Amino acid sequence: MLKLSVSSMDTYKTCPKKYYYRYIERLKVEAKKHTFTEFGSCAHLILEYFHQRVDESTDENEYAKIMKKCFVEGIKEFDRDILDSDDIWSPDGSKNGIRYLKDLMQEYLHLVRKGGLPNVVATEKDYSFGVKDGALVRGFIDRIDKVGEGHYHVLDYKTSKNAKYLKKFQLLVYALAIKDMYPDAEKVTGSFMLIKHGFREETFSFTDLDLDKCFEDIKKNIDMIENEKVWVKKPTRLCHWCDYQSVCQNNWVGQE
Repeated sequence: MLKLSVSSMDTYKTCPKKYYYRYIERLKVEAKKHTFTEFGSCAHLILEYFHQRVDESTDENEYAKIMKKCFVEGIKEFDRDILDSDDIWSPDGSKNGIRYLKDLMQEYLHLVRKGGLPNVVATEKDYSFGVKDGALVRGFIDRIDKVGEGHYHVLDYKTSKNAKYLKKFQLLVYALAIKDMYPDAEKVTGSFMLIKHGFREETFSFTDLDLDKCFEDIKKNIDMIENEKVWVKKPTRLCHWCDYQSVCQNNWVGQE
């Protein structure tokens, strides 16, 4: 059974050799911890905890206390030395990670108080749907909101520097998952929430044609992976952050 995710499909497109190491050979290497990944994952977790613990019945005066508890619990799950680095990128220059997280969560609380609590129906929701015999797509969705009758909204948190690198394909896959999970889903929209940019949302609406094309693109990815024989390397500047650099280093240009 071929089990794909948005991440694994992106890995294959970016570098088939990396896909081979990770998903075919399942090569054991020591995963590196980076400031940007630790910071982003911690921000995700704090927001996940928060929306698991508040709903329309929660007194607004309790939001700050709940967020503080979520912050403390979230920080414990990550490397504090890395998070305490003064080298976390922000639009206003490098900042200390822990203080920056505090500021961002305070900003998020302000936005929730001002705009109202979203109707969150699921956080870090797992999904799985079949594409063809012997192949399925699975993964997790950061957040699912129910906007109205038959209208669901998928939201993915991002701590990226620039929105231009975000790929609509990810949200389309999530929209397919929503259609599969919720029989009443007549309309699905999606957005990337740019945490470091004032929690601004880059929002998309999806037509049936968009979803059909996404499904076909997934099948094409499956066909390419199933028929792959070479697993060619595609060196880029991102190689310096790759977990497999140590085994790929001597021959990281071209094929082995």
